[in-house]
Order: sequence, then structure tokens, then C-alpha cells
Amino acid sequence: MASGVYGKVDVAAASTWETVVAPPSSGVKVTTLNVCNRNGSDVLVRIALSASTTVADADYIEYDITLPAFGVLERTGLVLDANTGIQIYSSKVDVSAVAYGIDG
Repeated sequence: MASGVYGKVDVAAASTWETVVAPPSSGVKVTTLNVCNRNGSDVLVRIALSASTTVADADYIEYDITLPAFGVLERTGLVLDANTGIQIYSSKVDVSAVAYGIDG
């Protein structure tokens, strides 16, 4: 079983979707996602489980959640398969996301 960090992203542009983890080519990944706000002010964050940055309404697991200045959001137990990756959107730059876990 493989394990470790599956993806990292430093949100480069505000209000733009970015892929943290692409869908696995086979099997599943059981994943934890940490989102870190490095800003001195609050940001709004959206997280979706989607194969691409074309996110549908049904893909959201967080929608405009307020992440306080220098705050952290953690989501655990995210199961990714061939149709499911992790996408992130932030209202500001200086937001990091790291996904790690184990292959199932």
C-alpha cells in the first residue's frame, strides 16, 4: 500500500479553481485535506470532490466557509476514486492546501 502526500497547492489566483489531487488512475485513496490560511484576514474557501475544475453543484463538500486569519480547516476520510479528485477555490491568495493519506 502506498501512502504519503498526494497533492499540494498554493492558491495562485483568487477566485479560480485549482486541483489539489487528481483522481487516482486505479483503486481508491483515503485522504485527509488540510487548508491553511496564511492571510492576516479571513478568506472564503470552497472545496469540491470532482474529477476536474469544472465543478457541479453536487460536488461541493464546503461552500464559502470562512477560514479565519491564519486558520486551518481539516477534512478527513475523503475517499477518492477514478471519478473523484479534490478541487479548491479561495477568495484570496495565500491559501495552501495539502492532501495526504493511504491507497485503499
